[in-house]
Amino acid sequence: MSYRILARKYRPRSFADVIGQDHIVTALSRAIAKNRLGQAYLLVGPRGTGKTSTARILAKAVNCVQGPTGEPCLVCDSCREIESGNNADVIEIDGASNNGVDDVRALRERVHYRPLRDRNKIYIIDEVQRLSGPAFDALLKTLEEPPDHALFLFATTDPHKIPDTIVSRCQVFEFRRLREVDIAAKLADICVREEVEVSGDVLQTIARGCRGGLRDAESMLDQVLAVAEGAPTLDDLEMIAGLARPERWLDLYEAVAVDDAAGVLHCIDAFLQRGGTERDFVQQGADALRDLLHLVLLGEDALGVEPSPERRERSMNLARRLGRDRLESMLGMLFALEGRMARAPLAARALLEWTILRAARLGELLDTAHVLRGMREGESPPAPVAARLQPAPSAKAGPAGGKAPIPAPALSISPAATAAPEASRGRESEPLGARAFPSLESLLEQVRVGRASLGRAIDELYQHGEMRADEVYLLLRMPDERARVILEDPVSRKWLERLPDCPGPWTIEFEQPVERKDLVGDALRQHFDAVEELP
Repeated sequence: MSYRILARKYRPRSFADVIGQDHIVTALSRAIAKNRLGQAYLLVGPRGTGKTSTARILAKAVNCVQGPTGEPCLVCDSCREIESGNNADVIEIDGASNNGVDDVRALRERVHYRPLRDRNKIYIIDEVQRLSGPAFDALLKTLEEPPDHALFLFATTDPHKIPDTIVSRCQVFEFRRLREVDIAAKLADICVREEVEVSGDVLQTIARGCRGGLRDAESMLDQVLAVAEGAPTLDDLEMIAGLARPERWLDLYEAVAVDDAAGVLHCIDAFLQRGGTERDFVQQGADALRDLLHLVLLGEDALGVEPSPERRERSMNLARRLGRDRLESMLGMLFALEGRMARAPLAARALLEWTILRAARLGELLDTAHVLRGMREGESPPAPVAARLQPAPSAKAGPAGGKAPIPAPALSISPAATAAPEASRGRESEPLGARAFPSLESLLEQVRVGRASLGRAIDELYQHGEMRADEVYLLLRMPDERARVILEDPVSRKWLERLPDCPGPWTIEFEQPVERKDLVGDALRQHFDAVEELP
């Protein structure tokens, strides 16, 4: 088979070809120029970011006939043999398949022999974190006092699995994920060299989907070029790699913005039908939300977000419609969803649909939060929202002890309630149901009209009330934190005292709930490592 895949064909051959790792290229080039190379390097970073390629380039720079030099000639025997993997003095070892203590002992015995031809004997160990504990122990002494002609280059994607004693004897270089713009530029250069035509949208989608790994991007481009008939399109990429085209995410989040439940479910089903997994949906959906959030915060200067002209206006309108608060909340929901799907993989689709449908309801909740904030500052809510805030007429559930509460006073006011308010003020305190109920009802109606949030909190928690000679007494169920802030607000308390026909300050007490042990629920939560979610 004569065909060479793009990832091998266009592998970096010199430091100048390495993209996105300028900090490492500069450090190694200066160390070579000053003849201050270390004897062990640990190259750390995600897959496909250039760790092994950089190790080979460093080996060429050290053993080139014109070296040590930061610019190897690439034509001498040493450079060509290192590129082809046939150099006897540059030994590449796969840590995954040569991870035993016997393999490292053999390496330790050979390392003291001088190079056959080149200047240095170089050991490149890929996936070094796969070595066993005894193998690391056997390597430790050699790393501490290696021979002058030996150079160790370790590459790993999981540095936390390497013992600290090994790491402390190495110079560590951290490879970064490549920027999307750098990956797209590299793919465009490859297409020019291969004399193939690929649209910018396809290249940008590949750059986005590879998540900072150039090798993954080159493999994806190789795959789509092999499958597509003619110039590759977004449909080809969607079929091969499961990368949804940008319009799919605009369709989904537009349905979310208007709480179109049917549209949301159809978008999710279409994504999964095209071969993407629930985890792919979360990752790509979070990237799309991140773009919209950048458009909200930075506008035309959004970092790394360059929608095509036909999608620019649509994306900007959607970003403005959703707004910062809603986008940030949706991102948090997707991040939490990933952990939930890991704990319940068989319910991944149900969890995904449930989360996105909840995200579609965020608009109503955030609108209510803004209204409540404005009402605390004395603003009147819009009529539709005020109607939504009014308590439902259904009976409230009883307290923990099983006693049914006295129903909250009705919204209507009987004529007797306002006929002679002064006559009732001077009488002795009487129970609400016997005589004072009409006057208390009148006061509560004024509260509902003047301070809707306060009136709603009283209605929802009402247990018992009395009109006394010098005060208004209310007994309420234990409130949550939000309701307590409303009920204990000193400005609201002063406002209550100034109501017409009010005999004096309002005394509001809270009924202490009876604690009930939920043995079954506690056992289930402990067994499944669950978190209880209250509505």
